[in-house]
Amino acid sequence: MTASSDLPYPPFELANRVIELPSNDFAGYVHYEMAGRQTRDELLDLLPDGYTLEGRSLLDFGCGAGRTLRQFHEEASSARVVGCDIDRESIDWMQANLAPIEAVCSEVDPPLPFESGSFDFIWAISVFTHLTGNSAAWLMELHRLLKPGGLLMASYMGELNSEEVAGEPWDENRIGMNVLRHSQGWDVGGPMVLMSDWWVDEHWGRAFEIRKRHFAGGQTWALLEKKDVRLSADELMAAGDDPREIAALRHNVAQLQAEIDDLKSHQQGGSLARAGSALKRRASRLRRPD
Repeated sequence: MTASSDLPYPPFELANRVIELPSNDFAGYVHYEMAGRQTRDELLDLLPDGYTLEGRSLLDFGCGAGRTLRQFHEEASSARVVGCDIDRESIDWMQANLAPIEAVCSEVDPPLPFESGSFDFIWAISVFTHLTGNSAAWLMELHRLLKPGGLLMASYMGELNSEEVAGEPWDENRIGMNVLRHSQGWDVGGPMVLMSDWWVDEHWGRAFEIRKRHFAGGQTWALLEKKDVRLSADELMAAGDDPREIAALRHNVAQLQAEIDDLKSHQQGGSLARAGSALKRRASRLRRPD
């Protein structure tokens, strides 16, 4: 099989959508290649001792243009290797350039076009970090797609991201699944979601056994094993008995109110600036030469 570095690389625009590259040249693509290799290594380190990919079925949920999947091109000769993403351009490029790796364009909401129990190992890197209202639905869709005892690696943002994302010190007693920047456009990162380990244990733990946690790329990577349960998205998200559930909801309301106040302040400032500019233009038109 062809080594990853011998495969074609996506156009810079596609490559740069999932990782900010330092430049649109050889150095930029070296960075792209090395980032993909590092992600592969992190994934393999999380897997149980003796776990082999031969004969397995793998799914990269949110694969972009295949930065990580290209690193599994050799395994695609003896395993089923699949990627899915909502970005049609990236999927079209993968389909044309990374065979026998499969690529499927997904919709914003589930389901995916695969039969139940199709995959042994699924990973979702920097996906649940941005999903909001349909987060639980997607988690249960990945649960459906896993074979009995199948493994899911899903990353989430938490303690390491609080200052940058929320602008406040980390306090797990007031963070459950807290959504920030809810209306932020995808071109600048989309919504941001912070999760506490205790919340993941309580909610994701209803559908999965949490086998291992690992820090990589500034996020928590959780290795989850599918439980033999049937749950709806609502059942997955229903509040538990932990009093931190209510405290986290209250704090998220306060966070969102602060964002609204900040947005209003900026809008008012912009309106004043525009009004000032208009007055200056009007005054200029009224001026007469001396």
